[in-house]
Amino acid sequence: MPPASLLSLEPLSILLLVLVVGIALAVLPYAHRSLRGDRHGVGVTVAIGGMLAATDLIALAAQPWLVALAWSAATIATLVALRLGGGAAAVRRAAPWLVVGDLALWAAVAAIATGGRTDLAAVLLVVAAGIRCAAPPAHGWLVDSLHAPTPVSSALHGGIVNGGGILLISQFALLQQSPLALGLLGLLAAVAVVAGTIGALVRTDVKGRLVLSTVAQMGFMLLCIALGLTAAAALHLVAHGFYKSALFLGSSDGIDRRAADRRAPAVIRLSPAGRRGRMLVGALPAVLALVVTALALYPGGRGLPEALLLLVMAAAIATAGYRAALAARTLPHALVVGALAAGAATAFAAVTSALTGLLALPSFVDSAAGGGVVPLVLAVLALSALAAVAALRGLAPTGRLALRILALGHCLGGSGAGRAPRTGAARPARTARSLDPIGASA
Repeated sequence: MPPASLLSLEPLSILLLVLVVGIALAVLPYAHRSLRGDRHGVGVTVAIGGMLAATDLIALAAQPWLVALAWSAATIATLVALRLGGGAAAVRRAAPWLVVGDLALWAAVAAIATGGRTDLAAVLLVVAAGIRCAAPPAHGWLVDSLHAPTPVSSALHGGIVNGGGILLISQFALLQQSPLALGLLGLLAAVAVVAGTIGALVRTDVKGRLVLSTVAQMGFMLLCIALGLTAAAALHLVAHGFYKSALFLGSSDGIDRRAADRRAPAVIRLSPAGRRGRMLVGALPAVLALVVTALALYPGGRGLPEALLLLVMAAAIATAGYRAALAARTLPHALVVGALAAGAATAFAAVTSALTGLLALPSFVDSAAGGGVVPLVLAVLALSALAAVAALRGLAPTGRLALRILALGHCLGGSGAGRAPRTGAARPARTARSLDPIGASA
């Protein structure tokens, strides 16, 4: 078989290659410096390089068996990096879960090679991707990775966990033929979005919140794939990889940032009318820009999944613009914030549209066959649950239901056995008051 047939140099593969190479250029020098003097420092750095090189091969591989081979190589390098950097505690849950994911992928490759049932191969692909993306109940392996040093975490969250998204996007033509697999993917993704968000509420450490944030963000990316929004999923995958990797590399500055926040001038006190004005200035331009750009690029719209994604992005960008406008010292500064938010909204819609055409990604899911209905319902339920949690925290943060949610967060976001503290309701209440709102939005 000629070598050219083993690798794919399509635009999507090149984009993912740029992502992983960019992360490697940032993480490997950092690891070399930060682990100097550690007796396992060289081994951890080499293992990180192996993790990222194998992820590159996953992005470039054109044959299913080569994807599985690179996948297993990434698993081995990951376990070596976790074991050398974090000891037995770092691999206690990671090893079983990642091995199960590898076995599922190899079984899927065997099913594809023998012309087996499409449903079986697609479901096995979803299982493998869900484990690699740390979707519950497999999220514990990523939580335990906190035992490893920061460079390992940066490589994991910037490269390895993205492997699940890379796999499903590259195999979406097979995935969309199985309503069962799409429904399972939608379920795993919806649970990951809600569980990751709730788990992050109770973590008071910077890296712990970043881990649970990754669980939620990977869930959102998988949900986009389940809905057929592969271009949006690819954009989210790349942006999250760079962003989260940078956050981990800068996580040691968290104490200094909090100290600077405490020394900062007091927040400007605004009247209710002033707060409403800032909300409009910061949020409204972004929402209008997003809607106008989306309508211009997609005249008539494409369906409910696109409308749901538009709603989520409008809410996210509007919230960011509103919070930034509240922190602005003067109204002209708030107007600048609103303009920047509008520019970000326009850029998101434009880049997503460009990727759709440039990458030639498949995005059709047969709703009539049930493939697109179940993920859409699950997405609506997940977003409704998040809205309910946000409303509950705002209206009754110390109520019985809110405390139960925080107790659930301890189970989801804790390490080890992940059990909630047994000190009664007072412990979750103190945790809720100690949360840093800036860190919670990481």
